[in-house]
Amino acid sequence: MEDVRNILRIPNREVISVTRALAGLDLEKIDTQQCTEDKYTTVMIHTRGFFLADILCEINERMCDSIISGMYGGGMPPDSERPLYLNEYMNIVCGRIVSKVNTLTGSISKLSTPEYCGAAEPDLEINESMHCIRLAYQNGQGLIRFIIQFDFQQNGGEDI
Repeated sequence: MEDVRNILRIPNREVISVTRALAGLDLEKIDTQQCTEDKYTTVMIHTRGFFLADILCEINERMCDSIISGMYGGGMPPDSERPLYLNEYMNIVCGRIVSKVNTLTGSISKLSTPEYCGAAEPDLEINESMHCIRLAYQNGQGLIRFIIQFDFQQNGGEDI
């Protein structure tokens, strides 16, 4: 199997690349300890197959507005549509991550439908036996962070 270190590099590149392409925002990677804000909007997605992952994205309000506005083409959609934009953002970011992992490892993994949690605490228990990546970013518009816990299915993900 491909070295885990190569897989660990994928999420950072894809978060930065997708955010720039979708929302026109340049992100600066920061230490996760710098994310001290209490109020985040959360979206979660899971993968199945060879690459088994739980991916949580937490975005503060200013960053949510910036991402949504960028994806909307400027301005803001109706409030009822805001979760759709954040779910789509998460779907595209994670889709790119999973696609790159699949290519790198020659395996197959698939995404679940994104789950918009809003301000509610997501149901994600950190599993100490899994690999865990914590990424945090900022720009002039706010903060965004990802928690990605993952492992690899021993049979190569044949149960998809």
